[in-house]
Amino acid sequence: MKKTCFIILCFFSPAFVLSLSLSAFAVEYRIVDLGTLGGSYGRGMKINESGQVAGYSLLPGFPSQTRAALWEGGIVENLGTLGGSTSRAHSINNLGFVVGYASTSAGDTRAFIHDGVEMTELSTLGGASSVAWDINDDNLIVGWANLENSFYHAATWSGGVISDLGTLGGNYSLAYAVNSLNVVVGSSDDGAGNEYGFIWQNGEITKINPYPGGTWSTARDINDSGQIILWGNTATSNAQAILYYEGYYQNLGTFGGDESWSYGINNLGHVVGWAELEAGYYHAFVYDGAGKTDLGTLGGLFSSAYGINDRGMITGWAQTSNGETHAVMWVPVPEPGVFALVFTTVGVLAFTVKRRRIAPVNVNDINSTVSV
Repeated sequence: MKKTCFIILCFFSPAFVLSLSLSAFAVEYRIVDLGTLGGSYGRGMKINESGQVAGYSLLPGFPSQTRAALWEGGIVENLGTLGGSTSRAHSINNLGFVVGYASTSAGDTRAFIHDGVEMTELSTLGGASSVAWDINDDNLIVGWANLENSFYHAATWSGGVISDLGTLGGNYSLAYAVNSLNVVVGSSDDGAGNEYGFIWQNGEITKINPYPGGTWSTARDINDSGQIILWGNTATSNAQAILYYEGYYQNLGTFGGDESWSYGINNLGHVVGWAELEAGYYHAFVYDGAGKTDLGTLGGLFSSAYGINDRGMITGWAQTSNGETHAVMWVPVPEPGVFALVFTTVGVLAFTVKRRRIAPVNVNDINSTVSV
């Protein structure tokens, strides 16, 4: 279907202008090797609007040790530990606060927040361990923590206070992401051995049903519009990247292989993860609402994308030609600032769009589709 749209731009929202520029023009990405802390492995997990990347990397030497890392301006910083030998960073907000987990001198695993100067240990729910997975710009942190009975529950930390988010009736739950409205998503068991994604909002935890035909799901990220990305199986695949919104599911598919996994979504609805090729390898992808782009590698066989900001900059890891895996950044070409500048000088924009999109599935009526 061909649609002609005439839009009057009275006020220029940077995210809106960027969404037009990326959707209309950015068909290629430039891959940037961020390197490691000296070891053979590095992984970028989250990227903020300033382009700071949080993740982790191996140190040189043997036995190998993993450290939380921050990449900025071509420099990688070792964020240290809580006295132990291991740490990993999972997320960074726009204020530069980093969260993840680190080992203590006693050998316990504890969630942490790093404020750019030092690493601070976060509490548990009475047990030995905790892990932080995400942080928003209100410094609300989400993750999971052990109870005294060794079960683990999804948790939030705010102002140093930990809160138990509960479960879907079982013993375990994990929180993976939080948006700017303090809506949390994650996964939980239901007491019968089934795993489901959940949404937690205003003190209530709600189950997300699996993709029609599937039996399990995990919610990995949520944007400010409430779009959620899931892992989940289908009637024909063990795992697929799925975009979910208010009862509608969209299977993002693969590059010819059997599986795909999704990890991040930005406020433009662009999704990143990895998808399997027909040959059995997997490559990082970005889905922009119209289709997936293969982001390639650093000369090796594998790559995966984990985080994407509203400028369209993506982070993850990619295999090199000699088999190492390095943290990377994929930058849209042309880069975001170019078209943002062009569009903000124009008061009226007319354009023609011709796209074919996959129709979502309504869980309430599996036989129906929605025109898009």
